[in-house]
Amino acid sequence: MKDTGEWKETGDIEMGKDADNIPDSSSNGLRNTKHSGQATKAEKPAADRSFSATTSYISESNMSRPAGCTSQKWVQRHKDSPSSNSGYPSSPETRVEAPQQVRPGPREEPSPPPDVPRCAGAEDAENLTAIPPCTSEAEADALLNASPHPPVTKESLEELELTYIQSNITLRIDINYDHDLHFTPISGSKGEQKKKDARRYWLSLEGELRIVYQHSLLVSCAECDERRSSRPDKRILEGRLPLFKRRLPALFRKLRELLVILVPEKDQDQINIVRLARWLDILLTSHCAPMRDVSAHEMAEKIRQGAETGDVQILVAGIETLFQILEAMKLDVANHQIRSFRYLLIDDTVAFQQDFFRSRIGRGNLEAQASRKWYDLAVDRHHQCHVDHQTPRSLPLAVLVHGMLELCLGHDPKLPATLAYDQKRLREIRGDIQDFVHLDMCRLLFNQLVRELSGPESQTISEKQVTEMHALLRNRIMDITDGNPDEVAQIWLQCTEDIAVELSRAASLIRLGPAVPVPSSVVAKTTQVLKRMFAHERQHQHRARQLALAIEQEAHTHASKFQNMTTLEISHAQKHWQQDRAQRYRWRLLPEIVDMARRLAHIASIHWRVWAELVYLDAEDGLGLGVDDTASISGDDIEKMTDVPIEFVQHNLRDTPCR
Repeated sequence: MKDTGEWKETGDIEMGKDADNIPDSSSNGLRNTKHSGQATKAEKPAADRSFSATTSYISESNMSRPAGCTSQKWVQRHKDSPSSNSGYPSSPETRVEAPQQVRPGPREEPSPPPDVPRCAGAEDAENLTAIPPCTSEAEADALLNASPHPPVTKESLEELELTYIQSNITLRIDINYDHDLHFTPISGSKGEQKKKDARRYWLSLEGELRIVYQHSLLVSCAECDERRSSRPDKRILEGRLPLFKRRLPALFRKLRELLVILVPEKDQDQINIVRLARWLDILLTSHCAPMRDVSAHEMAEKIRQGAETGDVQILVAGIETLFQILEAMKLDVANHQIRSFRYLLIDDTVAFQQDFFRSRIGRGNLEAQASRKWYDLAVDRHHQCHVDHQTPRSLPLAVLVHGMLELCLGHDPKLPATLAYDQKRLREIRGDIQDFVHLDMCRLLFNQLVRELSGPESQTISEKQVTEMHALLRNRIMDITDGNPDEVAQIWLQCTEDIAVELSRAASLIRLGPAVPVPSSVVAKTTQVLKRMFAHERQHQHRARQLALAIEQEAHTHASKFQNMTTLEISHAQKHWQQDRAQRYRWRLLPEIVDMARRLAHIASIHWRVWAELVYLDAEDGLGLGVDDTASISGDDIEKMTDVPIEFVQHNLRDTPCR
């Protein structure tokens, strides 16, 4: 996935971040919505260690009013909302990892009294166990440094509770624009780190079971004796071995807590320790989605096999699978809740955001003055832009559209705090603008190559052949530029040689046929021309600014429609548009003017409703939500623009002083 450039002020939003902090500038990808919940609360003191749970999970987590929300609409609609922990059978692009619990460092083992020798595997009053010399270095390191708790706990899944979902500002904003918003396991570098930490924990559990339940039963250990003799370590000779704190008791406490929040109350007092694996298999398959059944059966079989054969590695693998299933079940529940409450979350989005940001401004956690200056500057620039045409568009939505497009065109844009949570969407539009412009330059160069590759062996070509090759080339070129983390314009410069090969091959195929090889001189010349075109565009942005004019014109049309619609109606309209658009494309979705304009108008419409009275307007200004009447491109001209947008814009808007 291409990164679309560096942005100041904010980054992709992690739900686990403190609500008072504007998101940082890190990005984990644009097309996979990721969410995690509020920061993990301090772990509650462990209660009864018994595995028979009788406490109702409903009574433990009754749904409360969203934090910081004073919206009367929300209060009235959610007086009788269901418990945040209702068990829903459903199925799960990535949530951001919850804050990890602090790992203990290596424990310094106190010296025992001289007359009390310490045995390998023995425990002291603090539930500390000695690590025998025969333990491998990897296991010893895991025993001393791995997390004391399993990778999946009630606390780590707290972010998926309905109460957190309702009060999470990032999700409440993103759900307006993403019609398939859902949670998935964390991916990327954080996901890899989470897997490493989890593997370390499970390795420590293997070592613990091997030491406590196998090694401690031995009268003597030949490997320990051999290591004592081969490594005359003073600590080992004196019996002062490194200590670790056992994790198994905490594991069962955490397992009990997870089952309490995932299993209906009527089944919470039926745990049978003797047939734990079989019971868990039956219990989980009766309450989880069918897609989890195979994993549940495998988990039970691993635990049974490991327990019967004494194979600690298989036993721990089964326990690891168990916790993975429990995490997946919680994801299923959270995703079902998002789908169930989607309409209410969108319908209440303006009131919720206003309450949230008003509170932040009141506490001094959001600097409103800088955002007001940005808006006032956008007003001035917008008036200057259109004064020569004598069609000053002074109303706020037009100003917002113009200002956001300027941010999308900037090389190093600094977003105002009011746009912090729209940063990802603006970055995507910025990337689409760059892709659109560079694809259009490739199309023009391809047409030129087709004309130049004429000769005695040239074939007669039809307009249909050229059109079909255009569609194929756009998809192939976009595939070449995908998966690069650099800024979009830089990506195209880096890929000029590969793109030139595709253009030369396509032009030769359509003009000379498959039997004639592509001359290397043609590829070299095409590469040089592309480099000059891309570098010139990156420096001057002539085509991008001409394209931005067309997007702005189209965005005003949709903004004028959106201003008379509710947020829910706008979301529905955008959803149907995206579905219809996806059906028109044979392969992948490609950037379009209308699509970029609709997305921009959607952002501007909601943004103005939230921030107008909070930041942009004085009390005496009032709330003007209309879009003024201005000169626009006619319907026939829009049809022409769809075919050759750059030429159309150059012809019709070349005298505009703004861009």
